[in-house]
Amino acid sequence: MFEPTQGTRTPGHYSEYKPCPALKAYVSCYWSSRTDGTELQNEPAVTVVPDGCTDLIFEWEAAGGGDVSIRYCGAFELPFSPEPKREGASATFAVRFFPGGAYPFIGVPLGEFKNALFRGTDVWGKAAAELGEQLRLAAGTAERIVRVETALLRLLAAADRGRAEAPPALYEAMVRIFAAKGTVSVQQLARSGNISARQLQRLFDSRIGLGPKTFCGIVRFQNILRDAERHPKLSWQGIAGPYGYCDQAHFIRDFKRFYGELPSSL
Repeated sequence: MFEPTQGTRTPGHYSEYKPCPALKAYVSCYWSSRTDGTELQNEPAVTVVPDGCTDLIFEWEAAGGGDVSIRYCGAFELPFSPEPKREGASATFAVRFFPGGAYPFIGVPLGEFKNALFRGTDVWGKAAAELGEQLRLAAGTAERIVRVETALLRLLAAADRGRAEAPPALYEAMVRIFAAKGTVSVQQLARSGNISARQLQRLFDSRIGLGPKTFCGIVRFQNILRDAERHPKLSWQGIAGPYGYCDQAHFIRDFKRFYGELPSSL
């Protein structure tokens, strides 16, 4: 129902892999990338656009030596550039969680990680360091996926039901947001869930890491970006119109807010 994308900003050395059925409600994908150490000098910094997701990122020297760098990337409201990669050739493997998908595995309100990158061990503890070493030593991507999924399934089994399952009001709100592709108001969501707007705000802050209004805006932007990928010959007016944009200036302002550049840059 929701397919997050980075648009044309996905580098050529980047690949995605789908999770097993038991984790597909929580994990959007696993992704990997490699660098040869020349990108820092020859390429501009990568900009990540908001998608409501959070990522657990493992990075190590491509030659296999040294320590594994582990970072947890919270949900961002605006486009951002990650910290510079380590010097020299490197390999990266990461878990991208769906919006709210990381909560059952850490049990900490995701709003505490909003708009920031954290050391993975500060969020996931010693288990993250142990997993990072297993990933570095793995024979390839298939083995890394097995290692990650084994760890995630173990954490999920240990989580109590209240943590593993989203509250009904939040679940219903998320279904409505995805079905409407972000074109729904906070008031409509609150009424349909029979809760107050303030209660809905608290649920989103805790479980998603973003407020419901911001999250709806991100989902709408992500669907517009996905439509632009699928229909490259369609005009921006034709793409944005079905999402409630009658004013071109309003659309351009919102697009630049989330993408960091004008639509014409795509």
